[in-house]
Amino acid sequence: MCRKNRFTSSILFRISAWILFFGAASIFFVTDFMKTQMRNNIEKQVTEEMLRVRDNSELYVRQLLLLNDCQIDGEGFEECAEEIEEQLKSAGYHDVALYNLEGSRLTEGGLGIFDGEKRKDFMRALENESAFTLRYGKKGKCEAYFTMPVNLMGKPVGIISYFFDYREVYEREWDTVSGIIHVSVSAFAIICIVIWMIIYRMVSPIRKLSRATGDISEHLADGQFDSSIIENLKFDRRKDEIGELFQNYMQMLKVVMEQFEKIRKDKEHILKLWSSRQEFYNNVTHELKTPLTTISGYAQLIEENVLSDEDLFRGGMEHIRKESIRLYGMVVQLLEMQDRAAFLETERLDLAELLRNVAGSMQMKAKRYGSAVVAEGDAERYPINGHPDRIRQVLINLIDNAIKYGETGEEVRLRIYRRNQSVQIDVCNKGRGIEKEELDNIFEPFYRAGGEQSAELGSSGLGLAISKKIIEEHGGDIRAVSQPGGETVFTVRFPEDGK
Repeated sequence: MCRKNRFTSSILFRISAWILFFGAASIFFVTDFMKTQMRNNIEKQVTEEMLRVRDNSELYVRQLLLLNDCQIDGEGFEECAEEIEEQLKSAGYHDVALYNLEGSRLTEGGLGIFDGEKRKDFMRALENESAFTLRYGKKGKCEAYFTMPVNLMGKPVGIISYFFDYREVYEREWDTVSGIIHVSVSAFAIICIVIWMIIYRMVSPIRKLSRATGDISEHLADGQFDSSIIENLKFDRRKDEIGELFQNYMQMLKVVMEQFEKIRKDKEHILKLWSSRQEFYNNVTHELKTPLTTISGYAQLIEENVLSDEDLFRGGMEHIRKESIRLYGMVVQLLEMQDRAAFLETERLDLAELLRNVAGSMQMKAKRYGSAVVAEGDAERYPINGHPDRIRQVLINLIDNAIKYGETGEEVRLRIYRRNQSVQIDVCNKGRGIEKEELDNIFEPFYRAGGEQSAELGSSGLGLAISKKIIEEHGGDIRAVSQPGGETVFTVRFPEDGK
């Protein structure tokens, strides 16, 4: 029985799953890549701005210290911290906090923003390094903390921390990235759909062919499949691999159908041979039993009346002799059925001369039936390679049958001629003929047309079977054509010896 795959095991399902997988993975990677690029752009922008902030801050601090006649050191920075903070706020830096070198808060600005300075940028500023920290959150949150050491005259004097809100920049960048992501996802989705449709069109014929072959395979064992299921698919017009697959499968199916037909004929032939074998056995048994019964019966009568009835003795012995001769002839004919081709030496002979000799010898019997044997043709030679006695036996059998089963007064005509590098002989007579359905059986042992016994005493029904065997031993064949109530023609073909 043909196994049908589930849809989850089909090529179309697997391809669809892979497309969805790669589509989702690609969207994820594109989104992640764009987010990374966006943040890199923001960090780059923040870095550039922080460099400007650092330069400006040191400039403001130096100017204020000089204007206020403060020392340019840590003490001066602490004394002018309030003024520095105000100056920075007026310059646009609204959220700012100042610290001394130990990290202690010097101003009250941005108390809610800079509480708990444990950020990395603040810790690095304590180590005399400028740094910033970016924090992202929900709803477009993007905050930057920038902490820098203030170095004047090559000496650190304090620390300044700034807070910047980059929400607008983040949202602007995110809108750009979202647009790119949407365009990419849409383009990729369209590409995936187009690829899927192309693959579906490629796989769909295979699925149809698979279903059709599955339906055929279910009935393949009993030979009751309908090949029109596949022929109706009409894939033979395609010039691609699908069309080639279809053509190859149709060719394979044709071979399978031919093999099924051959198996069917072989089966019928085997059954016929078995039936013929059984019939042959029954006929042999019957044919041998008849003379043996006669011999046994007369032998018993003679034994019981040997002294009292001399006529019975003589008549019984005559019957025993005739039946013994008949039994002997039948056994000889059965032996003729054996394959003797390998044990006979052949020679080159003229089939036309042999046919004329046999025709002459059969004239006497033909007269008894009110007929005549006529050999038609010229005196040309028709050489073949064979055993003359075996071929003579074939010709005698065919002519004898033509005489016995022909109409009284009708001639038996013999024709010899060449055809397709072979020599053929036609034995023709006019009589009751042979029915069409019986022509294939007349060469079987003991078969008699119409199931009738031969009118000729001593006929066993083996003549045509023996003739066919002899002809096949010589590489030829025999066939018969007949019209009931008309002419019957037996044609024998031998390979011509062209030496």
